[in-house]
Amino acid sequence: MVERPRTEGPTAAKRRTSSASAASEKARAVERAAPRPSASGFKPIKTRRIFEEICDSIRQKLVSGELKAGDRLPPERDLSELFAVSRTAVREALRSLEIAGIVDLKKGSKGGAFVTEAGVAQVTRTFQDMLDFGRASLETLLEARLLIMDVVVRTACERATPADIAALKRNVAETIEMTKAGMYEERTLKAVEFSTLLANATGNPVLSAILEAMAAVIRGFVVAAGPPALDSIIPSRKRLIEQIQKRDADGACATMHSYLVSLTAHLLQAQKARHAEPPRPRARKAPARRPTAPAS
Repeated sequence: MVERPRTEGPTAAKRRTSSASAASEKARAVERAAPRPSASGFKPIKTRRIFEEICDSIRQKLVSGELKAGDRLPPERDLSELFAVSRTAVREALRSLEIAGIVDLKKGSKGGAFVTEAGVAQVTRTFQDMLDFGRASLETLLEARLLIMDVVVRTACERATPADIAALKRNVAETIEMTKAGMYEERTLKAVEFSTLLANATGNPVLSAILEAMAAVIRGFVVAAGPPALDSIIPSRKRLIEQIQKRDADGACATMHSYLVSLTAHLLQAQKARHAEPPRPRARKAPARRPTAPAS
């Protein structure tokens, strides 16, 4: 007896077709998700925003020397016409450049966008941001200055010119005059400037930018701390200048190290004392007076 082949019903055939279709779709999805190697090296195109193009154009003029520190950029309206963009895009570009420390936006009749001195503003902002966002502390900043200053002093002993020595002496003389006049805050700012002059004596603009930026951030802590009980800044600076003139690198480094260790302890102690101060109680408001009943 010959057995006839079984035939599938319409329901079973439909189920098998649906299953095969689902498997095929799944395979295509896996294929789309898998990264495909690019033999030509092409990358996806990313559209840049208009204000970024404006920023790059201004940066290029700085790099080429067409724009220099202190130069004033054309007014907002003129820049809008030159770039053929909206004034909103120009305004956004100028804000971006200001945040980067490349331009300084000033208000008033003599205001505008002025090119800043390259290097220092950006480094200063980076150090300040590190403190503000908790990525560094006053202690780590002062430690970094202590380590860097050793290199600066040694290099200054090798490279300082008579003009550099004269600038350091002039700074100390002005610091003495401000001390006699009782101008503590002004005297502090002048004294902090000494480290920048010392860095300039190395002839290395990177060291100058780092020291100047550190000084700008630390300056506020120095003013807030007030003068230490034993202020050795004047005799220490005079001795340091003499050692630099004699090219005595070891002696100069020891003098600077001793002074900075003492200053660091003073600043950290002052900061600790400020944080330990209890918050001042708020003045209580007098209770409101109840309106009196009218006389009958």
